[in-house]
Amino acid sequence: MINIEMLEEMFDGDKEITQQVFELYLVDNAAMGDTILEQYKANDLSGLFHTAHSLSGALGNLCEMDILSAIQEVEAAAKTESRPNKDTINTIIEGLNNIKEQMENHLANFS
Repeated sequence: MINIEMLEEMFDGDKEITQQVFELYLVDNAAMGDTILEQYKANDLSGLFHTAHSLSGALGNLCEMDILSAIQEVEAAAKTESRPNKDTINTIIEGLNNIKEQMENHLANFS
């Protein structure tokens, strides 16, 4: 999950910036769980590496607290052309769904 308090502190309490960041994340990454699963099933380790690398950067910047280490584990495995653990993939997909729900709820409360 995203540590929203920490994120808002980074923006000096400007909740509007947090809203905009969440909206942009959702536009760019709403289907990322499906992408990861497809790449995993297809054994597309190069694609999986790039997806995990992008997510690692994006979620690290958003103060994500729960699945970042799992994403980095998949990124490291895919980089060395090793197939990541399926349980780790499942953890990431579940976490991404939780983050999406958290952001959508936060945006609904903001309006």
